[in-house]
Amino acid sequence: MQKTALILATLLAASPLWAKPVTARQAATCKTQASCAYFGDVYGGDRAFRTAVQAVFRGSGNKAPAWVAAGVMSPLLPIQQGRELYLRGSVCQPHNCPHQLWVLYQPRRQQLVARYTREDGSEVWLGRPSAAQKALLQDENDPASPLAGKLTDSTPLPLVLP
Repeated sequence: MQKTALILATLLAASPLWAKPVTARQAATCKTQASCAYFGDVYGGDRAFRTAVQAVFRGSGNKAPAWVAAGVMSPLLPIQQGRELYLRGSVCQPHNCPHQLWVLYQPRRQQLVARYTREDGSEVWLGRPSAAQKALLQDENDPASPLAGKLTDSTPLPLVLP
């Protein structure tokens, strides 16, 4: 019984969701990808971020999937475009990563837009993103993305775009 409790405690301690809850404003200050907070860190530590995620789903007539709180997560990377500072990151359903959510969050305004890929592969825009925001939510490997070739492990952050 003690061995099971020790294993469970170790797994919970290693989980990014409980590792270090931070606010979106704190997350926006990271300087390297390795030092950035993960989606779950901010989801668990910033009520406004969590509320914004849930609100964009409600605005589309749906509820956020349960896995959003504890899925497979990426770091939230700070991106400066013009005057706007965003946090960009993703979370996907465990064992089914084509079912995913990409978010673009403005900590100062506490506003979020997103690209949600449903389980059937169809995509839905959440929160009425502008054309510039949609471009930032596209895959950075897409040559049409303003992030194409600009996000590497050594990219200084925030990434500044025109």
